[in-house]
Amino acid sequence: MIHSIYTKIFLWFWLALLGVTVSVTLITFVSGSQPLGRRWMSLTTDVCAHSAVDFYLQGGKPALKRYIDEIERSSPIRMVLFDPHGQDILGRGVPPEATEVLEKAQASGSSQFSMWLHWTGASFVPTPEGKFTFVAYIFPLRGFWRQNTLEAYGLKLSIALLATGLLCLVLARHIANPIRALQVVARQIADGDLSVRASPAISPRSDELADLAQDFDRMAERMQSLLRKQQELLGDISHELRSPLTRLNVSLELVRRGEINASDRMQQDLDRLDAMIGQILTLTRLQASEGQKIVTSVNLRLVLESVAADARFEGEEQGKSVSLTRADDCWLSGDPALLRSCIENVVRNAVRYTKPKTAVELSLKLEERNGLSSAQVLIADHGEGVPVEALPRLFEPFYRMDDGCCPTHAGVGGHRL
Repeated sequence: MIHSIYTKIFLWFWLALLGVTVSVTLITFVSGSQPLGRRWMSLTTDVCAHSAVDFYLQGGKPALKRYIDEIERSSPIRMVLFDPHGQDILGRGVPPEATEVLEKAQASGSSQFSMWLHWTGASFVPTPEGKFTFVAYIFPLRGFWRQNTLEAYGLKLSIALLATGLLCLVLARHIANPIRALQVVARQIADGDLSVRASPAISPRSDELADLAQDFDRMAERMQSLLRKQQELLGDISHELRSPLTRLNVSLELVRRGEINASDRMQQDLDRLDAMIGQILTLTRLQASEGQKIVTSVNLRLVLESVAADARFEGEEQGKSVSLTRADDCWLSGDPALLRSCIENVVRNAVRYTKPKTAVELSLKLEERNGLSSAQVLIADHGEGVPVEALPRLFEPFYRMDDGCCPTHAGVGGHRL
């Protein structure tokens, strides 16, 4: 069994072209549509008829016999000549296959031809001595099996085989080479090299295989990005967990020394660890399966009002206020807990890093653009903000700015969700 797609493509195309070539040759030959067709038959019969009559009138039967014998030896043609009285001059007789054509010609008074497995024709040659009748019978198959004819057809078939073979070879390579390139790239990716790309290996192309290579490259880029983010996330989680664990070790040592107040510090760090682990589990759940989210109809205005009320209560102790300047009704499908967590994270950071005696302003605006509805949540504070280059990374899990620069996650002057 052939397993190579290259070999399969080559053999299928080659056999198909060979089958078409042989079929067309046979159909053309059997049906009489080749150059030895009706026009050739008419011209040949007319020339042979006039020549046979001329030889007979000038040299009698011996000359006619020499002429017909010479023609029959060099070609697959058998000829019979009738004198004006309807007598077979050489007494050769008409082949049974040509009898019907001769009768039709005599009945109609005009030349008649029949072309199938054998070709026959009957024509008339008017002379002063009377009208001669000429009958020609051609054996195309016998001519085909002549040695020189076999050699010619063998040469033509060899050329056809060579030409179709080269064509199929080029076509098979054109299709199979990109697939092999994709296979090599896939093996490199399986070995851990996610930097390889398939498009350069099969360029220049603009067909479906090129589209497949581009999709393959996008898949590799996505895998590389996910792996990089996973590694960064593991590093961030390790960094986040190390700080409270270090403080817990210090608090534990203080408790062993009899400092009871250190237990409160331990409880705070344990609470932070518990909250952090909960965030990690939530993030893992979201990344593992979209189907685990609780999607329901949510009024975003109510969510924002609840977050603002909680943040207002927390900010009063620091002399900071939280106000909801605008809140349009906005119904959408989503997970209420996740939506609240998303908004609350930004609002709490804004309250934490806004300057004392300042306000954090929240607004919810419903907009219509091109027949589509969108909601804009704006959270504005009076904090120092973060560098512009850090803005794209603010919502990455566990992303932190440098301690000496700016706050964690969000201390921006204005937040849009």
